[in-house]
Amino acid sequence: MKLTVSALLTLAILGMAAAALPPAPATLGFGVAVPFALPIDWAASFSYIAAEILLAPHLTVYGDIGVYPSSFPDLVEGSVALLAKAWVGPVAAFVGGGASLRGQRVGNAWSLTPLVHLRAGTQIWVHDALAVHLQIRTLDALPLDWAFAPQMCVGISLGLGRARPETPRVEFDVLWVLVGLATAALVAFLPRT
Repeated sequence: MKLTVSALLTLAILGMAAAALPPAPATLGFGVAVPFALPIDWAASFSYIAAEILLAPHLTVYGDIGVYPSSFPDLVEGSVALLAKAWVGPVAAFVGGGASLRGQRVGNAWSLTPLVHLRAGTQIWVHDALAVHLQIRTLDALPLDWAFAPQMCVGISLGLGRARPETPRVEFDVLWVLVGLATAALVAFLPRT
């Protein structure tokens, strides 16, 4: 009960301060990704910290760096992606992709593996500067073998200012473009899996 009251008071204080916040240039966050299967394989989980540079209301550069706790500190991964967004009220849906690099310690040296990744998901802005994000990502080693191995990611982002639009937007036209891009990405994998 005390935790709930504390959380609500914190959100209320943040809400009052949000009116004075300038537009955010970026967000910072953290999360965890697990393979998309039940039961959850926590040994294969990926814990990460993330940053997002807000270039425009519909375009962001997303980056994360993290570790696989079961292999810590011998397995590290970093990613950079370009994400396209559509706003439906306080919810931002996004799709995008980019490059990743996985480093694995082999003896006294590191083996680096380049990867390509696709991601799609939502950011639910519970506050002007606080979001819960849910996303699905898949990684594929170069050269591409078109192996679809989705991971479910859950995390929290904190805007360095007001990260959601001042006025609520409903952008179904942009949302349909994102749905088309996500469908095209899935179709690219289907004949090969």
